[in-house]
Amino acid sequence: MKKEIELDIAGQHLRIRTDEDETYMRGLAAYVDEQMREIGRGQRGIASMNIALLTALRIADEYHKLRRLQSEVDAALASLAEQVEATLDKPSR
Repeated sequence: MKKEIELDIAGQHLRIRTDEDETYMRGLAAYVDEQMREIGRGQRGIASMNIALLTALRIADEYHKLRRLQSEVDAALASLAEQVEATLDKPSR
């Protein structure tokens, strides 16, 4: 059941409706807020929209790097599983 949650990101209040856990959503909002503050630190005069876009790019970069790493881990695990199966299928002496 969807519930309404109010979040605060970079001083902006955002009301969303979601099926997700409120604690989880607040954690996501806190992460985005932290990233925006980090990018905006020392960047006087940069528009908040530019900070938001740079933050989105940073998070997208993290996501795609993690997806690539997950694919590599999955391939390594599949290879190991094949090696284990091949070893178990060998007749014992």
